Amino acid sequence: MSEARTAPGVIAQMMMVLRATGAKPSHWVTGTVIASVALAALDMLGVAAMVPLMQLVTVPGPPDGFNRVVADQLGTEDLTVLIPVVAGIVVLAFLLKSVGSVLFRWWLLGRTTKVSAQASVELMRRYVLAPYDRHRRRSLSEIYRNIGDATTQSASVLLAGLTLCTDVLVLVAIVAVLMLSSPLVTLFAVALFGLLVFGVQHLLRRRQIAIGENLAAAGLLGWQSLMPGLDGFRETRLTGSSERFIAGYRRAKLDAAHQSRLMGLFADIPRYLLEVSFILAIVGIAVLLFALGQGAQVIPVLGLFAAASMRALPTLNRVTANLATVRAGQAGLKIFVEALDELDTEGMHDDSPAAAEPFAGDIELDGVTMQYADADVPVLENLSLRIPANATTAFVGSSGAGKSTLLDLILGLLKPNAGTISCGGRSIDSDLATWYAGLGVVPQDVFLVDDTIAANIAYGLTPDGFDRERIVEVASIAQLDDLIAELPDGLETMVGDRGVRLSGGQRQRIGLARALYRRPRFLVLDEATSALDNATEHEIAATLDRLRGSMTVIIVAHRLSTVRNADSLIFLEAGRIATRGTFDEVRAANPEFARLVELGSLD
Repeated sequence: MSEARTAPGVIAQMMMVLRATGAKPSHWVTGTVIASVALAALDMLGVAAMVPLMQLVTVPGPPDGFNRVVADQLGTEDLTVLIPVVAGIVVLAFLLKSVGSVLFRWWLLGRTTKVSAQASVELMRRYVLAPYDRHRRRSLSEIYRNIGDATTQSASVLLAGLTLCTDVLVLVAIVAVLMLSSPLVTLFAVALFGLLVFGVQHLLRRRQIAIGENLAAAGLLGWQSLMPGLDGFRETRLTGSSERFIAGYRRAKLDAAHQSRLMGLFADIPRYLLEVSFILAIVGIAVLLFALGQGAQVIPVLGLFAAASMRALPTLNRVTANLATVRAGQAGLKIFVEALDELDTEGMHDDSPAAAEPFAGDIELDGVTMQYADADVPVLENLSLRIPANATTAFVGSSGAGKSTLLDLILGLLKPNAGTISCGGRSIDSDLATWYAGLGVVPQDVFLVDDTIAANIAYGLTPDGFDRERIVEVASIAQLDDLIAELPDGLETMVGDRGVRLSGGQRQRIGLARALYRRPRFLVLDEATSALDNATEHEIAATLDRLRGSMTVIIVAHRLSTVRNADSLIFLEAGRIATRGTFDEVRAANPEFARLVELGSLD
C-alpha cells in the first residue's frame, strides 16, 4: 500500500482519536495551522535576514534594498558600522525564531500529552462501562495492551503528524526565500534533497510499518506473561511454572528492544545521508554557478544556502524521524481505533440512576430464555419464577444447571434473549443504575484492593466519604470484631493486594460487610461459602439468619448447609426449575437433591 493511500486513513484515525477525547478536530487543525504558519514566517524571516548581510560582505558598491534603509536610518554607509548592525538584526531574527519554536513545541507537547492521557482514560472508561457479556469474553492482556501501549503509540503518531505539518510549512518557507535569491540553484538543491529523502523513505516504509506491528505483538506477549506470573503468583509458584512466564516476558521485552533498535537505526540512516548530501549540494551549487557564468555569486549564494541549511537540515531530520514514528505507530493507532469502534457498537452502561425511587417488592422472571452467542443450546429456557420480597430464596443444582447464569440475569449483568425481569412491577433493565444501588453482592472470590479493611468495606468511596459508624456496625454484623481486635491497626490494617494477608474466611466476611455497608434491599450470595471452613460458614449462616425478614436474600450455593434454613429452595436442572419448596420438601420430592443431601452428610 502506497504512502499516498495510507495517509488519508491515518489522518482519519487521528481525527477519531481527537473526537474520542472530547477535543474538536477543527479547532486542533486551525490552531496548529495558525501556529505553524507563524513559525514558518519566523523561519523565513531568519533566512531572509541573511540575504542583506551576505550582500554587505560580498557585493562592492553602495548598499541597496534593506541595507539602504538601514544605512539611511544610521546616517552612514560605513561597512564597519553597517555589518555589525545588520548582523545584530540577523541574530535577533534567529533568536525570535528559536523562541517561537520553543514556545510552539511547548504548546504542541502540552496538547498531545493531554490527549494521550485523555485517550487512555476514555478507553478505560469504555471498557469499564462495557456490557458484562462482552467483557467476560475479552482478554485482559489485550485490554491492558490497548489502554497502555496502543494509546501511547496513538499519541506518538498524533504528535509526529502535527510536527510533520509544521516542518513541511517551514521547509516551504525556506525554499520560497531561496527561490527569490537563486531559482536554479534552489531547484537543484530541492531535487537533490527531495530525491534522497523520499527515495530512502520509500525503501524504509514497509520495514518501519512491520516494526510497529512487531512492537504491538511484543507488547501483548509481555502482558500475557506478566499477568499470570504476578496475578497468579500462588498458582505459578505451586506449579513450578515461574520460569516459563519469566521466559515469555524475557522474549517479549528482548523482541521489543530489538524492534526499537531497528526503528532507531532506520530513523538515523536518513540523517547521516542528509549530512553527506549537504556536502554534495555545496559542491554541486558551486559547479552549477561556475557553469552558468555566475562565479562571482558563489560565495554569497553558498553563504545563504549554508545559513538556510542550519534550519533546513534539522527540519529534514525531524521529517524523516516523524515519518518513521507515524509508520511504526500505525499498528498501535489501528488497534486503538478498532477498540473504539468495537466498544462504540456495544453501548455503555450508565452509572447515573434515572429515578430517585428505589426498587422494592417481589422479583419476577417471566418466560426468561438465555443462550450465549457461542453456545448451541440455551442455558435457561422459558423460565418463570417469583422471588418474594424480604424472604430468603436459595438456588441449588449440579454444575451446569444454570445457577450462575440465572444469578447474573437477576443482577442485571446479562440480558435475556427473551422474557423479562422486573421488581415491584418495574423492569430492572429500565434503570440498571438504580437497581444496582439496591444490591449487595458477596461473590465466591471477593476482590480486595491493597488498602485498609475500612477502605475495602466502603469499596469505591474516597476516605472523606466513609461513614465510619456504618463501617464499624457492618463489621460487627459480619463477625469481624475478633479479627479487628487482634490487629494492631484495627480497621486501618492494610490487607495486601487482593487480600493476600487475610484468610479466605476473613476475606468473605469483609465481602459480606461491604455488601451490607450499602444498606441493600437485596442481598445476593454467589457461592460465598463454598471455600470456607465449617466454623466460618456457620458464622455467616448465623448472620444471614439474623438478617432474615429485613431484606430479600438470594443464595446460590453448592454447600447445602448454607441453604438449609432458606424460606424457599429452588432446584435447577438443565436450565429449568425441577423442584421448589422448603429444604425438606425439595429433598422429599427430588431424588437428585436427596442424593446430594446424603452425600453432604446432612440429615
